[in-house]
Amino acid sequence: MHRRTFLASAPLLSSSIAGPADAAENQSDVPAYKTRNAQIVIHTTQGYPEKWKTIYKDTIEHYAHHWGHVGPTYVFLVENTDWDPTTLTDKRRKQLEASIRTLKRKFATLQGNDADGQYLNWRTGNHWAGWSISPAHLTITMTMTPLRDAQQFVIGPIHEYTHALQTAYGFATEAIDGNQMGHSRWTGPAWWREGSAVLISYLYSYQHPELFAKLQRSMTWQRFSHEMHRNLSLYQQAKIPINAGVTHDDWQRLEKIKKVHPVVYAGGSVACAKLLQRAGSLKQLFAFLHKVPELGWEPAFEQHFQLSLNQFYKKFEEDISNARPQLAEFGEQANWAAYLKEMK
Repeated sequence: MHRRTFLASAPLLSSSIAGPADAAENQSDVPAYKTRNAQIVIHTTQGYPEKWKTIYKDTIEHYAHHWGHVGPTYVFLVENTDWDPTTLTDKRRKQLEASIRTLKRKFATLQGNDADGQYLNWRTGNHWAGWSISPAHLTITMTMTPLRDAQQFVIGPIHEYTHALQTAYGFATEAIDGNQMGHSRWTGPAWWREGSAVLISYLYSYQHPELFAKLQRSMTWQRFSHEMHRNLSLYQQAKIPINAGVTHDDWQRLEKIKKVHPVVYAGGSVACAKLLQRAGSLKQLFAFLHKVPELGWEPAFEQHFQLSLNQFYKKFEEDISNARPQLAEFGEQANWAAYLKEMK
């Protein structure tokens, strides 16, 4: 399983947030993420494969064009020396090592850090999003190799940029004053943050097969449906409800028993699929985010979906208890996720 966590930049908070008293005195100076016309800036290691940079860039720009340019967002595409050891020359290894050091310094500088950035763990196989408050910007870091993870150069940027959207719209002065930018009150429960990113990355990929034009296979309905049934199966087998995956502490508890993926990611994606069904369209699901800065996540949820969070938890568990995951061929009548096929 690839690490996809939106808490990656959390340790940076202590060094980049003013204390409550200072914040109260400088309300007008509180930084804000742009939710319109924000830049997406891509940085790469030297000699990064142009094909994969282009696929990644085209995908994230395509998605942002539809649902909003937020940020500014800085993307770091990293080629590591272990991508293909069989063809790596000594000259190329040294070039990459020097380039990675330079890129880490760039990352640290953007965070307002004087450090050289060598504390960053950019091991191969990861893709994650992060955020900074002062200066206000969002980051996405990708170390996956196309030799093993080619599909993730389309699915992945959609997933991670969904986190950027969640954060930009979960931003509020009150969240900063209370040092709560990573708090579920503003960005939502962990199952929502990851579950919606999983669902939307599948759905948007399915809706736009042109994004896979340079790849061997796209996100077909069969594959999309299979992924959702697989996630349902993983969640049901976990026997832990999604409301056990809300806070950062919940995440840590689930991580100790190896249940983050089946509950937060898999279960969260199924829960968000039910919310999407209730909303009626992806546009209406995204409209929910626009209410969060003023109301906070849970009040916005109640207003937008017309039921309380506890009511949703109860209804979701009742619905899912009657759903049967089908991982082989099946008819659409028996497919609990069939409504996603025509979702706009």
